[in-house]
Amino acid sequence: IYNEYKSYLSMVSEDPVVSTEDVVVQLDENKKIEDLVCPFSYSLLKEIRALQNLHGLKHDDYQRYRQYCTRKLHRLYKGLKFLHGSRKYQNKAITPELFIKDIRYMEIIVMRAERAWAYAMDLKQFANTESRKQVALIGKLKKAVAFSSELVEKCTSLKCDTSTQLEAKAYHQYMQGMLFYEQGIWQKALLAFTSSQRIYDKLSGAVDDPTVYKAKHEEMMPNKQYCLYNIQSLGVDKLEGEEGEVLLKDLDELIASKATAPVATAKEIRWENKAITITDDEIKILLTKIEDDIQQVKECTGSEKKLELYEDILGSCRDAVQVIRKKSNIEDRDYLVDYFTCLRLTNTIDRFLVMTKQVSEKLEGVVETRPGSKVARPEDLVRLYDIILQNYADLKDISSLDRDGNIYKMIEVNTLLFRTKRCFYIAECHLSHSNWLNAIVLYDQCSSHIEDTRDSCHGIHDDGITAELNDLSKQVYSQRCSAHASAFLSTQLNDEELKTMGISNKDKVLEDCLDDFSIISNVNDIPTLSALPPPLRPIPCKPTFFDICLNHIEFPDLEHRVEKGGSGFSSITKWIWGR
Repeated sequence: IYNEYKSYLSMVSEDPVVSTEDVVVQLDENKKIEDLVCPFSYSLLKEIRALQNLHGLKHDDYQRYRQYCTRKLHRLYKGLKFLHGSRKYQNKAITPELFIKDIRYMEIIVMRAERAWAYAMDLKQFANTESRKQVALIGKLKKAVAFSSELVEKCTSLKCDTSTQLEAKAYHQYMQGMLFYEQGIWQKALLAFTSSQRIYDKLSGAVDDPTVYKAKHEEMMPNKQYCLYNIQSLGVDKLEGEEGEVLLKDLDELIASKATAPVATAKEIRWENKAITITDDEIKILLTKIEDDIQQVKECTGSEKKLELYEDILGSCRDAVQVIRKKSNIEDRDYLVDYFTCLRLTNTIDRFLVMTKQVSEKLEGVVETRPGSKVARPEDLVRLYDIILQNYADLKDISSLDRDGNIYKMIEVNTLLFRTKRCFYIAECHLSHSNWLNAIVLYDQCSSHIEDTRDSCHGIHDDGITAELNDLSKQVYSQRCSAHASAFLSTQLNDEELKTMGISNKDKVLEDCLDDFSIISNVNDIPTLSALPPPLRPIPCKPTFFDICLNHIEFPDLEHRVEKGGSGFSSITKWIWGR
């Protein structure tokens, strides 16, 4: 569900009122709708612009973007269980209680408006030649205006923060401007575009990075100039009516609050006996998100939920590394990159350990395998431990790690521990295929690895590793005894087969029993290789007449028996008829 979240950074403003994590609010049933307050902030334009650039609009491919919006809506519906009937479509409204419960309900409204707008822009490419396309285009823009109006209504009635409300109003004004533009209502289109531009101009003055707002302002300029050309006017310089006055008042309050707001406190990290202060807002937001997700993983008990949280952590770590590499004014860039890389690899290992726990529980019978699902095998654990060992090898390659520090020592100890577990499950694979001798040798090797791991643990006080080694040692001893007993039983069965075979093979000739398998335990039981002298068998006699005599044989003259050919007309007819 959360894989489509490209970055939490693109969903928040530079100084967010509330983080845009997936906020889930426990609602009071007795609370009135008027008292409900939206608990999160949403940077609408930044999120929309990021999605548009990633899914086709960089190349003006509106059809691809529309298809993406449709897929995104399906994922949101399924993730929120906001379905519309199994067979017959049943329309469901987004109530205020749902809207403030999860930020994804706001995304549903935005994606609906974006899908309708993208469909309209796709139809616009053919509207000049087909009149029906123009009618469909206006219909889709009306849908986009309706959805954007719903967004403004929800944000205003539920008291979202001022920044979110203003962005929703600017978005609605832009959609209205596009509708009036296509309908040829130039005065209203000009007023709508001017309103949207005014809001984005004011918002650009209230944030540190106004690039997105300025780009949107420039995007609307050609449409505005075309409206001015059609109405033969110099333009509308101010918003008109009570709505415009209220909007400007909200803008002034937002700028004042941004100017008087205290600067966000710097965040400090300590790693490898070194402390670094992070002042960049983007990195601080991502680091806070990572820390919150790690805390949720510690409190979570379900394996599936843990795997989802680990996916979010890994995505945030990758985003942080990209942000650091893009910015050149960050101090200790290499150190920060190594820190987030170490954080990513560590959480990747933890994620695969959760998966190994799931497979182990299925193998031990603690968890029943659901019908139709894949049956757990020891080979699956071998593959998972291979990946874990590869991640530990990547951790060792991080240049900022102190080779004499505790982190590096723990990496070496854990490498030995998981190498031991990998050896154990390889032995389990041989045991499941009745390769008793190979399994016994691997169990002995596993015992040797356990002793090496214990020797490397000196000076490291970790009760968890000690307990794991003790449990593993008991399992190795138990499974080795089982393999030894199975090998002994198979040997006993072979001895019994030898007794029942007898010595009847002694009287057989080897060439007569090549297709029969028999175990020979005594030299005297080797069958006879061949009978001497060999028995006689009939063979064809040597010919007395060879083809070389043909050259010396004189055949009689038979010319008098050969029919002589005719001449004239009769010979021609015979030639024609093949006679």
